[in-house]
Amino acid sequence: MSGTTVLTGKWPVLGRHEQAATWLTIWTDLGRAPRTIDAYARGLAEYLLMCQREGVDPVVANRAHIAVYVRELTSRPHRRGVNVVSIDSG
Repeated sequence: MSGTTVLTGKWPVLGRHEQAATWLTIWTDLGRAPRTIDAYARGLAEYLLMCQREGVDPVVANRAHIAVYVRELTSRPHRRGVNVVSIDSG
């Protein structure tokens, strides 16, 4: 079973977007570490799910659509709990 198949099983939204699966396969073929590929897949899946919720075609998304996603990322609670502090390099 290929790494991309495992990832699309973990995040089914990736399997619905051929370009997403292709992109992950390319990164895998380039020899990126499995945990890196997993992190890329998770982030891509979250973005694709946001596109699905907002009715946006991810292939033609524009800056405004990306801004919605970034705003969502910055406003949702941390998955490890509310006491986790984020240090911004900004």
